[in-house]
Amino acid sequence: MAQPWEERLAHGLRTMGFAQTPASAHGLITGCLVADPEAGNDLLIKSLGEALPLTENPAEAFDRLVDELRRHLLAQLYDIELGFAPLVPEDAEIETRAQALSEWADGFISGLGQTPRLGGLKPSAESAEILRDLAEIARMDPEPEDSEASEKDFEELSEYVRVGVLLIADELAPENPTRIPMQ
Repeated sequence: MAQPWEERLAHGLRTMGFAQTPASAHGLITGCLVADPEAGNDLLIKSLGEALPLTENPAEAFDRLVDELRRHLLAQLYDIELGFAPLVPEDAEIETRAQALSEWADGFISGLGQTPRLGGLKPSAESAEILRDLAEIARMDPEPEDSEASEKDFEELSEYVRVGVLLIADELAPENPTRIPMQ
């Protein structure tokens, strides 16, 4: 059985000496790919910041991990099944999941802004509103209350982020989606 993305990404980030959490890095890479589906591994890894590797030669394994994640995200973002979801821990307390969603939203906005392809593109009014909402989510301070109402609120917020990102990805999708390098 394959390791979950969260574990694999956490290990890769740690090994490379990146400061991001898996949620933040996943959001950042997703934002880069939404802005430019043709972004390669070099740009995606560079977007994570300066690496301070903790082992002798971790770059090759991390490059493979990022490439696999890139292909996985592109397949999810542009699939008719709409299978995309932000990376947040599934089996954690609501406060931990809410913090991860906040970090993911912050990473997404950063990744979207780091990609040169966006240049002069202006988001639609709907996408601009979603981006403002994501900025608010990035600044939210999770409540340490584990209740049924909190769980329901989190699920609704998570679904809003998921659908919002898919709408933005659809809006910014290249004219010829067959050029998106998913393989």
